[in-house]
Order: sequence, then structure tokens, then C-alpha cells
Amino acid sequence: MTETWGQLKSFEGKEFSTLDKNFTREASKLIGGQDLTACFQCAKCSAGCPVSDKVNVQVHELMRMLVFGLKEVLDTDMVWLCTTCYTCQERCPQGIDITDIIFGLKNMAFKEGKTPQGYIVSRKGLYDTGKLYEPTDWEREDLGLGDVPELDVEDTQKMFKDTGLMKLKEGDEE
Repeated sequence: MTETWGQLKSFEGKEFSTLDKNFTREASKLIGGQDLTACFQCAKCSAGCPVSDKVNVQVHELMRMLVFGLKEVLDTDMVWLCTTCYTCQERCPQGIDITDIIFGLKNMAFKEGKTPQGYIVSRKGLYDTGKLYEPTDWEREDLGLGDVPELDVEDTQKMFKDTGLMKLKEGDEE
């Protein structure tokens, strides 16, 4: 696959860094990550994945990258395009918590600043307005609805500050 739906491109022709045992150890500490080595690459996870035709790395390949300690796994489309439908996890004959591992990878990628632009915009919108999407007046008018009520975003902003969700990296201003 040479192009993907997401912002990331194919790994075709890319040379990967050497295996990083520390990264594998870190990934195995993720929720569900203790089962990483149980994956025997049957690819049932990838076969059932609804976004498998949109990503540059399939789920089973992502799992192998983790075992091999390839930190480039954080650069894959799969990390951000996973729909969290849990199909991969349900299909896994080894019972690996794949979706939970992918959630952890999103957190790791986020901390390293490897985040799609749309995520950053959505996060700011949620912080500022309490909404991921701000409907336009004409959309509401077409449906016969009144103005969108203003939300009290104080609790949302407090949660974002308490969890550090407004910072991409340590040292970033909130």
C-alpha cells in the first residue's frame, strides 16, 4: 500500500531503527500489554478490522512491531484510525487485549507529540466550548431547533488541567 487515508504514508522503503528492548518493556506495561508475546501472527485481528484497508500497518503487524521493539509503531495510522470497535480483541484466539494496547499506544504517541492535527483541534474545541462539533445556526434552523445552549465548561477544563490533556509534551503551557 503506497498511500493511506490518514496523514501517515506507507513505510515502503523505510529503514527501521534497531530493536529497542526498553520500548518493548514499556509497551508490555500497557493495559493488556503483558500478553504481547502470545501473538502468533494468525492475522484474525487484521482480517476483521473495519479500517484495515485505510491504514499503513495492519493490527497483527502492529503487534509484531511491539514485540520487536520498533518505536515506529507510534508513527502508524492504525494507532489513530482504530475505531475501538474491539473486533480484533474479540477475534484473537490468544485473548490478547489488543484494543487496550492501542489505547495505550495513543497515549504514548500523544506524549511524544505524534498526534494528528484533527485531534489537536478537537481537543481545543472540547476545552473551549465543551463540544467536539459546533453546529451552525442554519443547521439548527433546518431542524427547527433554537440556539445551542451555552455549556458550563468549568468542570471539563478542570479535568483537562488535572490530567494534563492540554499539554502535548512536558513543559508545554496549558
